[in-house]
Amino acid sequence: MKLFLDNRPISAELEDFVIKLSALTDKLMVKVADRNYSENQTPCVRIYLEDETDTGIAFHGVPSGHEFTSFVLGLYNASGEGQKTDELTCREIKEIKSSVDMKILVSLSCTMCPDLVIACQRIATLNTNIRAEVYDIQHFDELKKKYNVMSVPCLVINDDKVFFGKKNINQILSLIKQR
Repeated sequence: MKLFLDNRPISAELEDFVIKLSALTDKLMVKVADRNYSENQTPCVRIYLEDETDTGIAFHGVPSGHEFTSFVLGLYNASGEGQKTDELTCREIKEIKSSVDMKILVSLSCTMCPDLVIACQRIATLNTNIRAEVYDIQHFDELKKKYNVMSVPCLVINDDKVFFGKKNINQILSLIKQR
């Protein structure tokens, strides 16, 4: 995991969280990539493979509350075989040749958000052309305003298509193919 931080308390909280999580196993390593990251994307933890390959999964904020489990599943899916996904769905995901950037805007108290996060992250782990970046909307007001977010979960595909509500992996694939 690589951390991209700034000088806000939420960055210190994310760093503490990730360090404590990685201390639980020898399978996780943490590296602070940047402590003065200038984009409006911090704090952020990105998941990489051991060889430094980017998995396309990132969490902006601290993956706690209802998003803790989806973060752990993201690690599991990125590390190997991951969650069972039917063969047809896997094939459809792998056939996507264009770049797809998914932003998933969530609230840590939302009970519907994790299903969307898990599905988007699973898609990203199966195709290197696809990114799934999760944002705790509490810390990213500019995204809330930009996409007129009134409820979560909110899925933004390639910065131009905005969808609200819980979606499963096949529904997300359908939305991606509509591009």
